[in-house]
Amino acid sequence: MANLNARAVNWHALKEWAIVVRAVEQGRHFILFRKGGILEDGFSVASNEFLLFPTFEHQSRQYIKDEYRLEYDALEVHAPVDKVVIRSAARVASYYESNDKARLLKLDRYHIYNDLFIDYRMQWNRDKPVSVMLVRAYRLEEPIVLDMSAEYYGCRSWIRLDRDDLNVRVGRAVVDDHAFERIKREVDGVMHG
Repeated sequence: MANLNARAVNWHALKEWAIVVRAVEQGRHFILFRKGGILEDGFSVASNEFLLFPTFEHQSRQYIKDEYRLEYDALEVHAPVDKVVIRSAARVASYYESNDKARLLKLDRYHIYNDLFIDYRMQWNRDKPVSVMLVRAYRLEEPIVLDMSAEYYGCRSWIRLDRDDLNVRVGRAVVDDHAFERIKREVDGVMHG
């Protein structure tokens, strides 16, 4: 991911629930399901390489698996009010669109969402398919700490970080090559199946 080591100017950051970003950074979550926000006409991948922007907007305890709820509660209690801390970047390894609920449910072992979340995601913007992104995460060598500003709020997927004062230094992948290739084969198999 050498081309990710650059100044943050013109970087895309994907807004994702803080609990999901944490799980991605810990190698427990690999699939992001998207439909686009209220301020968007569906979802599209703005960049195949992006920063993970943890947000508490729309984050819901009812849509994650039981074993992650204590961690969810701890994150909520310690949620920063005026800052956001970005600790990781990601690359899209595979991208699919699907309206097949049975197929999406077969991806259960690769994310921390529960089955209710799949229903919720499918119900939102019903005329659009669910975007399924298999992502590979990379730790940043140093976290990026940003002051929250109005431009970061709102129901949308992508934020542009047009700042020339931030250095982004991407470190090692969260999951090693062998393990990630196995996950990719399995996910691709489900989605092609």
